[in-house]
Amino acid sequence: MTDRERQMIAEYLPHPQDPELQDGEYYYLQSTAGGERVIKVFPLDILPHKDGTEYGIYQQKGGRLVWIDTGWGDPTRGVRFHDLYDNKQDCRDRTHYFMDEWERLREAQSADENGLTPVLY
Repeated sequence: MTDRERQMIAEYLPHPQDPELQDGEYYYLQSTAGGERVIKVFPLDILPHKDGTEYGIYQQKGGRLVWIDTGWGDPTRGVRFHDLYDNKQDCRDRTHYFMDEWERLREAQSADENGLTPVLY
């Protein structure tokens, strides 16, 4: 791994991945009238737009998944991948707000920690 990649990981992913998240589950910083709060969500809808891909997110409530309005008031609009986090504190701090490819950095970090050759593509 290069020094640049290590710097990016240190900046964008300062905390380790939370083990309590289920597969495909992420944290999202939801803005409400009462303030901001971190919630767990599943990005299930893929919503292509001219400026990039957005994801429709759902929260598990009482055994069912409920669509989360991300402020657009439109079910064809969602969040960008940089809005999703695998660590609660990183989500609060918005550590990778402009980095849609943060999951590749996390994979490279994991590979490096396990003595494997990380592949960033």
